[in-house]
Amino acid sequence: VPFSRYYLNCSIESHYATYNWYHNNSLIKTCNTTHPQQDCFHFIQNVSHGHYGHYVCISEEDGFKQALVKERLVNQLRFLFQRGQATMTFGSWLQLLLMVVLVELFH
Repeated sequence: VPFSRYYLNCSIESHYATYNWYHNNSLIKTCNTTHPQQDCFHFIQNVSHGHYGHYVCISEEDGFKQALVKERLVNQLRFLFQRGQATMTFGSWLQLLLMVVLVELFH
């Protein structure tokens, strides 16, 4: 949902590996595994159009690469219309109405 927060999580399986998050094939984050941690997070504080697309977390150790997480972040309303499923539930209409009211209040 636009303007929401979103977490991408990649579990660290080896503290000898390097963990990288890619967005549409561009490196966006490298996790430091020299300090004990269980996960490699990428946090999107305010989802906008530029955040949509493919995300992949890749671990690399001794020349071996492995994609651990693959996610696709899509605009929910646009996705529904493209798939021909534009019927919105009552709850979806309420969320949309609330967003419009908030935008108008703070505009």
